[in-house]
Amino acid sequence: MASILLALLLAGPAVAQVPAAPAPAPASPLDSYADAATTTIIAEQSCPGVQMKAGQLTNLRLAARVNTGQEPALQEKLRTRATQVRQQLAEVGRDAWCANALAAFGPDGTVARGVLVPNARIR
Repeated sequence: MASILLALLLAGPAVAQVPAAPAPAPASPLDSYADAATTTIIAEQSCPGVQMKAGQLTNLRLAARVNTGQEPALQEKLRTRATQVRQQLAEVGRDAWCANALAAFGPDGTVARGVLVPNARIR
């Protein structure tokens, strides 16, 4: 027993290190859908020549498995996220924000492809 205690004391701080904090939990499917919906809807409203493909957004909703029981939580997430997105849009400027939205949700989107269509004809 004394030899174990002596080994721990001689080992110093390396043995006594606290494990790293766990990585943050990934966003829930509901959070991811709220982010996609808010970003793409605001992009359609704010970015000239950009149109949202509602069918693609519906596919994201189905993939997130949003059900009617989650509607109140989803509405709150959409309101919160809309405020954040509008603030971000104001901070970085329309051109930069729209470019980022297209990069994430446009034809070659890094988050979801084809939800936003650039250079759409305005009717």
